[in-house]
Amino acid sequence: MKTQEIHQYGTRAYDSLDQKKFRDAFEALSPVLSELQNWQLNEKKNELETTYKFMLRYLTEGVKDPEQRHIYEDLLKSGYELADDTLCLINTKYSPEVYFEKRRASDHLPEKQNLALLTDKMEEISEKIALTRLLEENDPEKSPRIILLEKQKEQLSGSIFQAIWLSDRLLVEDYQIISGLISNRTCSYIIKSLIISAITMGLQFRFDGSKALLLLQAAENEEAEVSLRAMTGILIFLRQYDSRLWLYPEIGNRLSILSENTDFRNNIRKIILQFILSKETEKISRKMQEEIIPEMMKISPELRNKVKLDDLMGEAGMDDKNPEWMEMIEKSGLGEKLKEFSELQMEGADIMHSSFTHLKGYAFFNEISNWFVPFYENPAVIPANCDDGNQKMLKTLEESSMLCNSDKYSFFLSISQIPETYRNMMAGQFTMESDAFKEMQKESLPGNFNKSTVIIKQYIQDLYRFYKIHPKKSSFTDIFDGPPEYPQIGSIGQIISDQDSRMIIGEYYFNRNYYTEAVFIFEKLIEEGVSSDVLYQKLGFCHQMTGDLENALQCYLKAELLNSHSAWTIKKIAHCYRMLKKPEDALEYYRKAELLNPDNLSVQLSIGHCHLELKNYPEALKCYFKVEYLDKKGERAWRPIAWCSFLTGKYGQASDYFEKIIELKPGASDFLNYGHTELAGGNIQKALELYKSSIHYPGNSIEKFNEDLKNDLPELLRAGIKEDDIPLLLDRLMYDLS
Repeated sequence: MKTQEIHQYGTRAYDSLDQKKFRDAFEALSPVLSELQNWQLNEKKNELETTYKFMLRYLTEGVKDPEQRHIYEDLLKSGYELADDTLCLINTKYSPEVYFEKRRASDHLPEKQNLALLTDKMEEISEKIALTRLLEENDPEKSPRIILLEKQKEQLSGSIFQAIWLSDRLLVEDYQIISGLISNRTCSYIIKSLIISAITMGLQFRFDGSKALLLLQAAENEEAEVSLRAMTGILIFLRQYDSRLWLYPEIGNRLSILSENTDFRNNIRKIILQFILSKETEKISRKMQEEIIPEMMKISPELRNKVKLDDLMGEAGMDDKNPEWMEMIEKSGLGEKLKEFSELQMEGADIMHSSFTHLKGYAFFNEISNWFVPFYENPAVIPANCDDGNQKMLKTLEESSMLCNSDKYSFFLSISQIPETYRNMMAGQFTMESDAFKEMQKESLPGNFNKSTVIIKQYIQDLYRFYKIHPKKSSFTDIFDGPPEYPQIGSIGQIISDQDSRMIIGEYYFNRNYYTEAVFIFEKLIEEGVSSDVLYQKLGFCHQMTGDLENALQCYLKAELLNSHSAWTIKKIAHCYRMLKKPEDALEYYRKAELLNPDNLSVQLSIGHCHLELKNYPEALKCYFKVEYLDKKGERAWRPIAWCSFLTGKYGQASDYFEKIIELKPGASDFLNYGHTELAGGNIQKALELYKSSIHYPGNSIEKFNEDLKNDLPELLRAGIKEDDIPLLLDRLMYDLS
């Protein structure tokens, strides 16, 4: 069976279950079950279908069954589990995706025995390491025995990750083993962090209520690295499986209890904000590649010409920077872009992604678990008894908040290959920059700069690297794909239903131009009784930016009721009326805006446009001439003056203004309108030349020209052009063009 077919059957089955259409779900799974020839799954499917048919019969015959609701929920839950088991089994048989490839290649030992064996061995090695260290406490160097044991422990942690990631629904014994590891204070946070990532990754491929409960347990862990990873996993899980959570009250109850904890809510909110911010990463990478680097390349020749050797060797000393450099950077516009990047970095944006994209080719990253392992003295990467340069860099990287764990490994692997002298120099430079960055963060974001913020940022960036860069990324459903609609998901919305969370997330959406998502939040706030002119203004603006002008207008009108002196609101109301083809109402509000800002040229232009749309051409011209008089250059009013002059029969005046426009910066429509003016004035030859210029204008075409001419036909007829003459003129034009 082809993977595309499997995907189609699976999508149909899950969609049918989400809509509670059992018959369609059974029908979608039948071809897959037929392919598998698995008698246990077939028997389960037949049993469920029989139960469902009995339930339907009792329902239609009016038989009252007090257990009907309970039976129905159990049936639906079993239906989802049947779909999970069936699709996992068929994918394990045929799918080329990494997860299923590894399942096919994995050891066939019973899962319970495999996980138990691995954890027992891990505990044994940990005890040996502790004992060996105790015996060798006076030796500053690690003994070969400790080095070997640490490598074995690191390999085992990867094996535990894989065993949990690839596991089926957890048996009670497995659940207890993992739960014990998470709660065990002597178990390293490295192991716990990998366990959480393995659970999160495994849940992406199949639902398991027990694994979800383990994440909820880990969310209360006293180690921040563990609890925050678990909360991130919870958020990913809820986003994927929200539609079936109501069937698992134990998960809902545990989530409700956790949501009463302020720290839990605040951390979930931080994670959501970081996920929203991650949507900027591709834009930042693109900007870096397409704007920042090219601009730097442009100014480098100028720097080479300006910065002479004498400048560097003069009395001022070699460490004095040339002030001309900054002047050049500012002149190029690069300074403003670099400032923007600095601000984004302070906020937690992932500006390093593009720099490390090509540094994931080391063998270390061949193991999927290594994409999620926290940065530490990892024996898979860090040489035992490493030199001072490596030790210094290791310490700096461990403490740095600039790079995520994955990038720290990439960076260390890269610099490990250069001589120690240069490593020491780079370590010193990186330490200075890292310290400066931490200080800047403390000054810029004193309320947000804390350990939890850094851990969340680094872990989500680790996840981003995996889903965007891993060589087999197509094997995984990208959790960063799609809109950042977290508050709209029922179970997530319940966690962040407090007013503070809504306000903060709503503002974050708004400031990042996610207007659809911001609408949802702002409307919730209004439903809950939060009311202010600013909130209605922002909601109106969101509607306007998503093209919903009717709702935008209603919001702006409500904002005006709360604050009638806001020029911004009044102009927005006027704009909406104008866009909704209600020029009279628009004119009324532009007049109000004029009273608040008498010399605002944009308002005057808009008043003129309203008069133009109302065909009150003399009044429109008055407004346009006023703008021309008040505007230093006057160019903004030239086009409307020219067009209005044409419409009022002042062809000489219209031609004068069109000439100015043509000399300055004409467009295809300028040549067209000027042609109309000359045609109405009887200068047919010049009109034809102008029409040719319009057709030849870059981006224009004969088809577009004909369409525009057809739209302008009423004005041409009013100007006295005979309708019968127009086809003749067009034919002449076509002959000239051929």
